Amino acid sequence: MAELSESIRKALQEPNFWHVATINPDGSPQSSAVWVDLRGDRILVNTAVGRRKHRNLEHDPRVAMSWHTHEGGGYHSAGIQGRAVESYTGDRAEKDIDDLAQKYIGQSPYPWRSPGEQRISYLIEPTHSFEMGE
Repeated sequence: MAELSESIRKALQEPNFWHVATINPDGSPQSSAVWVDLRGDRILVNTAVGRRKHRNLEHDPRVAMSWHTHEGGGYHSAGIQGRAVESYTGDRAEKDIDDLAQKYIGQSPYPWRSPGEQRISYLIEPTHSFEMGE
């Protein structure tokens, strides 16, 4: 497992949108903007069961993540490669999306839950990370 720098950890802990790329069954990439958080040294990502991200991660656990900002007139970007090493559903995953909603939009519970929707959380173990700028 790769150790994340303090600045990358800070970017993950703050309400920054990250892009997560997964691999479609045909080998093509799929990317989406997501809410994230840290769980120890792993990165939490949550989605709905049956969505593309869920199906892709069940097929191939490799991910790439990226983030950037230009706040303060500068440029800072970070990238992480890793693997989804744990997943879970149930009350814990439902709480994760509510906690992420509180972090990102100041609202809990998550307001866009569809009737009958089941959430799944993935914990991503970083294998490589990099950053540019300040």
